[in-house]
Amino acid sequence: MILFYFIVAMTLTSSLLLQTHSVYGAEMDVKCAIYKDSDNEKGDNVDVRILVIGLQGNNDYTAEVIPDNNPPTSVTSETDYEGIFWAVAKIPNGEQSSLFNVNLYEGKGIDGDLVTSGDDETPCYPISSFDN
Repeated sequence: MILFYFIVAMTLTSSLLLQTHSVYGAEMDVKCAIYKDSDNEKGDNVDVRILVIGLQGNNDYTAEVIPDNNPPTSVTSETDYEGIFWAVAKIPNGEQSSLFNVNLYEGKGIDGDLVTSGDDETPCYPISSFDN
C-alpha cells in the first residue's frame, strides 16, 4: 500500500513539473542607439533593440524598457518558431537617459510572469541623422 501511495505521489509531482512553463536559459542582449538631431521639438530619439533567445516558440512576450531618466515603455512581439524574440522600443527624448533596463514578461502585457531581465551594459552610440 505504501508503494502505491509513493507511485501516485511521484506521478502527480512529475505531472506538475511537466506543466510548468518556466523558461530557463533565456539569454538577453540589449543595445541602444541615439539618433542625433532626430527631433527638434522632443530631443534626440533613442532606439533600444532587444534580442532574447531560448524562449518558447510562437509565443507572445512583452519587453518593458525602463530608462533611468525617461518614462518607461513596453513593446510586445511574438517569438519565431525557434523561440527568438526581437523588438525595438522607441524612446522619445531618450538622450536624457544613460541606462536602459529591460524586463521581459510572458504574454501581451507586463502583468505576466517575468522571464528575464537585462540592460544595455554600454553607453548608447550616436547615429547622425541625414537631411536630404
